[in-house]
Amino acid sequence: MRALLYYGPCDLRVEEVPPPEPGPGDVLVQVEVALTDGTDAKAYRRGHPLLLEKAPSPFGHEFCGVDVATGRRVVAANSAPCGECASCRRGEETLCENLRPFLNGAYAEYLLVPARIAERNLLPVPPVIAPEVAAMTEPLACCLHGIDRAGVEAGQAVAILGPGPIGLMLCAAAKDAGANVVVVGGRAERRELAREFGGVPGTGEGADIVIEAVGTAEAWQDALGLVRPGGTVLFFGGRELGVDTFRLHYEELTLKGAFHHTPRHVRAALAFLGSGAFPWERLVTHQVGLEQVAGLFADPPPDLLKAAVLP
Repeated sequence: MRALLYYGPCDLRVEEVPPPEPGPGDVLVQVEVALTDGTDAKAYRRGHPLLLEKAPSPFGHEFCGVDVATGRRVVAANSAPCGECASCRRGEETLCENLRPFLNGAYAEYLLVPARIAERNLLPVPPVIAPEVAAMTEPLACCLHGIDRAGVEAGQAVAILGPGPIGLMLCAAAKDAGANVVVVGGRAERRELAREFGGVPGTGEGADIVIEAVGTAEAWQDALGLVRPGGTVLFFGGRELGVDTFRLHYEELTLKGAFHHTPRHVRAALAFLGSGAFPWERLVTHQVGLEQVAGLFADPPPDLLKAAVLP
């Protein structure tokens, strides 16, 4: 089968590899479509400490495909909590001590879903959901977990920094929770697109909750500057940050991080995608084959949100 392999930063190669052989409980999926995302784009440029532990490595983790054994269309998350470790017993499934290795290999003709993921986080896709929309289940699940972590409630003012695909998903999720959502930064056309996902362009100043979805140190600092006294800042990515503790202390700010998803959020995400509440298909702006993925990451078009990769 043909697969896109990661050999190192800025080094992706399409190769012929043996098709995976399923073991007990594993599910072999013929990939219909995989989606590019910001994590894969960053991993292409500089590697990833969790997703790409060795090279060459399979690549890509957002997908929709057909279960070879049953013929049903399915999606799967890229991990599943073990349910047995101390974190899982505390109900903190995103901090499961046994999440790794994460599922990779969606940029290929076939993908093997390991037994534990197949048992807890492999879901049938309703016929009403297009494959490229269903493939957004994993990132939307992360956004739903983020909204829960932030404690978003009806009537709150929520500012989201960065109207990229994740920012727009967060916008929809916050709106669905009943918040008044303002989108900050980004290009004008992205800010206007946010209106279709429940948000309006604005400054975000004085928001109850500020969610950073850009991934830069500057945006992290901006988020800290925008939130009201007593408010909450949610960081949706990971990097080093220097914090002026004056506001943290005297204004009693709450700073939180959000990582990954839980089986509950994966199921909720697929249902949300199927609800038709928001135009999820608008997040897929390009279509490419395996050979074009590296070029897309190396020189992304200005209007790129997510690309559908057809193996």
